[in-house]
Amino acid sequence: MVNIMANAAPETVHLGSAPGALPAPGAFARTYRRAMDAVDWLARAVLFAVLAGELGLILVEIVQRVFLGHSYLWAEEISRLALLTIAFVGGALAYRSHQHTTVALVTDALSAPMRRMVMAGLDVVVLAVVAVSLLAALDLLEVNAQSIMPMLQWNLGLTVVPFIAGMLLIGLFAVERLLVAHRLVAVAQAALAVGVLGGLVLAMNRMPDLRLDTSAALVGMLLVFFASILLGLPVAFAMLLGSILFLLATDLAPTVAVAQNTIDGSGHFILLTLPFFIWAGMVMEKGGISRRLVGLAMALVGHFRGGLLQVVIMTTYLVSGVSGSKIADVVAVGSVMREELERKGYQPKDGAAVLSASAAMSETIPPSIAMLVLGSVVPVSIGAMFIAGLLPAAVLAVILMALVYVMAVRSPTVRVERASRAALGEAALGAILPLLMPMILVIGIKFGLATPTEVSSVAVLYGILLCVLVYRSIGWRSFVRIVVECAVTSGMVLFIVAAAGSFAWIMAAGNLPQHLASLLHAAGDNRYLFLAGSILILIVVGSLLEGLPALIILGPILYPIATQLGIDGVHYAMVLLLSMGVGIFMPPLGIGFYVACSVMGTSVEETSRAILPYLLALLLGIFAVAAVPFFSLALLHVFGR
Repeated sequence: MVNIMANAAPETVHLGSAPGALPAPGAFARTYRRAMDAVDWLARAVLFAVLAGELGLILVEIVQRVFLGHSYLWAEEISRLALLTIAFVGGALAYRSHQHTTVALVTDALSAPMRRMVMAGLDVVVLAVVAVSLLAALDLLEVNAQSIMPMLQWNLGLTVVPFIAGMLLIGLFAVERLLVAHRLVAVAQAALAVGVLGGLVLAMNRMPDLRLDTSAALVGMLLVFFASILLGLPVAFAMLLGSILFLLATDLAPTVAVAQNTIDGSGHFILLTLPFFIWAGMVMEKGGISRRLVGLAMALVGHFRGGLLQVVIMTTYLVSGVSGSKIADVVAVGSVMREELERKGYQPKDGAAVLSASAAMSETIPPSIAMLVLGSVVPVSIGAMFIAGLLPAAVLAVILMALVYVMAVRSPTVRVERASRAALGEAALGAILPLLMPMILVIGIKFGLATPTEVSSVAVLYGILLCVLVYRSIGWRSFVRIVVECAVTSGMVLFIVAAAGSFAWIMAAGNLPQHLASLLHAAGDNRYLFLAGSILILIVVGSLLEGLPALIILGPILYPIATQLGIDGVHYAMVLLLSMGVGIFMPPLGIGFYVACSVMGTSVEETSRAILPYLLALLLGIFAVAAVPFFSLALLHVFGR
């Protein structure tokens, strides 16, 4: 029997504080942890069945449509239930395995006793958020139970069950952390502090005279939201916390709105492409694809000045066409290039800096997860973005490579001999099959041969066949682990997307779009000022919110303003995506930056200084893309928009 309980998460980095030495857990805590291990195993088995079954359903749908001319009308409703299960059950497992990345810069600066209390307080807050969300979900279940699904004729209350299951799991896992990972004194102090603050919020909710107006509540919510992130609360829970506090402080709507909008946030059918693209990327990475792409990049640009740093940039561009996750790209490229960089005498800080900048540059290369998420919240074609994004990323890549060249002139690096024609041909032959995948994606979506969801499922099948039959690099055990790992990783991302859906609804209810529109009018409705402001906002907010929530929250607010100013929608999407990408890798808060430092084995402080020239180059490139729409629209005109 294959063990699917073990944590098969990709290489991760701890960004928060360690609680320090703890006494051995007591008998009750040990028994509870064993029970949670069993629950974890069962949940992973469910996720494996759901994700594998959903892939089979989509592939059967494709065969039915192509060869028999009909499809199952109920398939989309089944897929929505599967997507919700992955989002909330997978998100809960990601919480237990610490895959919800955090940044605890403020917490790290505290004294040891205060740090222990704050860290325990974060898990108490998670428990409180889960309790309120569960109560709201039960109310929603009662409402939805009065209706049925149009095609399946099943009770509509089933759409709430995955959310309830996910909240219950997170609650159980939060209790496990409080029992095992924290001192009793710290837990008691944290529970008292959170209880007092919660009591004040409930008093505001129950006493109309104490309630805040919408604007004051919005400001207060944003302050609590950003403070909780800086203290180390995972961004998804920070968004749920902010949404709950806003509704309790204003009584604008019942808290059931949090459950409803969180479920709606992850229920878009197009988001099913996300776990499939992650799956395809994981299959091909585990199958040794990244090494073949490194070989091609080495043959193409290894002899340039800057040698291996040029290879890092080129490889990241190529690998991004296989994996939609920037963090996965960093791990894939960094783990392959690290040893070679060290052997050739490159400083680890320089490797981490170039790796971070390269991953930020490649955010518009399909199949980018950010593109899929943005396409689900604003009216811009995913197929158009897939085609348009290749050139803006290439512009930034050329700028980065030019910078590496100039810096190598000032500080010479080890030169690499130019690859012979035979070596170049051999490298190209080894990389041609992996590079067919992005071609399949773009052609299939652009020319209407299949929907994005269908194309993503074909990409998974292609990756499996390539690695199992051609490269023979994946066996049954590896396959099962990859599926479970994909489901948990996808659950973490989808859970963030779901929470961002609720948070975005709250921001709209708090009239934030109107406030931004007023600021724009005050600035004279200048499109270039608006583009510059958008770039800066997405970089800053993207660094705080792990990227994707920034798109989900700000995209629907900023996109309509951009189109009103006459900015092409696809062009503006490229600007948003590139800016968000820089935010993810912007020190000192960008999650991707920490991952790059961890993979390359260097300190954050040293790399923060080394990355500054590359950040300036990226900003130059983004402003160039923003000022010259040609870069975003040229390929669309070539292929016919």
